[in-house]
Amino acid sequence: MKIKSKNILFTLLIILLNLSVILVAQTHSESKIKTKVDSLNKKCIENWYSDRELASNLAEQALDLAIEAKYLKGKGSALNNIGNIHLFKGNYDKALEYYHKAIESFELIDLKEGIANCNNNIGLIYEYQGEYDQALNYLQKSLSFEIEKNNREGIASSYNNIASIYYYLAKYEESLEFFTKSASIYDELDNEKEKVSCLINIAALNEIQGYYKKSIKINQEVIRLSRKYKNKHEEAMGLHNLGSNYFLLSNLEESARYLNKALILRDELNDKSGISSTLKYLGRIYEKKKQFDRAIDLYFQSLKLSEELEDKRGIAETFTLIGENLMEKGNYSRATEYFYQSLEIAREIGARAEVLANYQQLTMAYASINEFDSSSNYIDLYATLKDSLSIEDNPENDSTNEKSDKKAERQSDKIRFYRIVLAITSFIVLILLAILFIKRRVHSEKSLFRH
Repeated sequence: MKIKSKNILFTLLIILLNLSVILVAQTHSESKIKTKVDSLNKKCIENWYSDRELASNLAEQALDLAIEAKYLKGKGSALNNIGNIHLFKGNYDKALEYYHKAIESFELIDLKEGIANCNNNIGLIYEYQGEYDQALNYLQKSLSFEIEKNNREGIASSYNNIASIYYYLAKYEESLEFFTKSASIYDELDNEKEKVSCLINIAALNEIQGYYKKSIKINQEVIRLSRKYKNKHEEAMGLHNLGSNYFLLSNLEESARYLNKALILRDELNDKSGISSTLKYLGRIYEKKKQFDRAIDLYFQSLKLSEELEDKRGIAETFTLIGENLMEKGNYSRATEYFYQSLEIAREIGARAEVLANYQQLTMAYASINEFDSSSNYIDLYATLKDSLSIEDNPENDSTNEKSDKKAERQSDKIRFYRIVLAITSFIVLILLAILFIKRRVHSEKSLFRH
């Protein structure tokens, strides 16, 4: 019996030893798979700005391995990365699908950092689609987590994205405040690679305030840094924005040169949103050159891409440009149709700068066809909104925006002209009515006298 007991005990020990070896081997294998998944996800991130196809393949490999190993963190990261690739390509519905799947994986292991990252990316999609309230909602969720964890880099990223929303809402003071906060944190972290996106936006704010040479200097730095870190996406943005700067300085040849460089890069990256934006600006150059048919052709190419992306802001901007093109050709009735379509979308998404532009164009369109009542109505709407934006941008300090005010005055010259025209026209109409009234009265008196 003792021998049997010893044999059984020995057998059990052998079994346990084998099991432990199997478990160690399995654990080691799972650990190797997790390390492989993390490595693939990291390589994906390193390549998504320079080689989208490679980045996509790496993310798909990471996802397959993570699912096989039931590695939820790796799975969530891979799903998020695939979502980012669709975001860069402008496939917003697909991107949202992957982001929500990633959130499901992160929620199962209560990985708040991953959830916050996805919320940030979902916010970006709603921003690109002009759904600014939705965008702010998701970006604020992401910011709250980053502040809670005191993640300085995450806070800087959230500030930068929230600033973009304020920019499109024409709340420029708030926008500059958040961009500056973001840039300061990146300086504190000595992270010039991530600071580039802040510089892009600060350059845009300088441009809108009329500081074109300052904007050029910042955009040249953007291009230098984006090339240093091999970020073709941001390099294309810098090139496009330089094209915009030179356009506003009336240097059309230099503008076209930079815009075409941007278009080549954006086409290489299959960046539909970027391509749409650059096509619009190239159209504006042809319009300046009085090549209206070439310009409108580019506008419609841009419009098609914006509609594919469901980019409401882009659609509104393009409708306005098409309307301006038709006005230049003297087709005022059709032009107003496009201005109204743009105005409706701009009001819906709260894009007040675009609303203002359409008020201005409708004022001029109606005045050009002698519909002075309608023109006067849009002058009043323009003036009211312009005043409200000026008050919000700078409620106290007038001196800091002296250059911006001069630019606003230049932009409003046509509005003032039509105000004067309407006033003179109204005065003439009143005189004509008075003369007509007097003539009728005399005629009536003569008729009575004859009888």
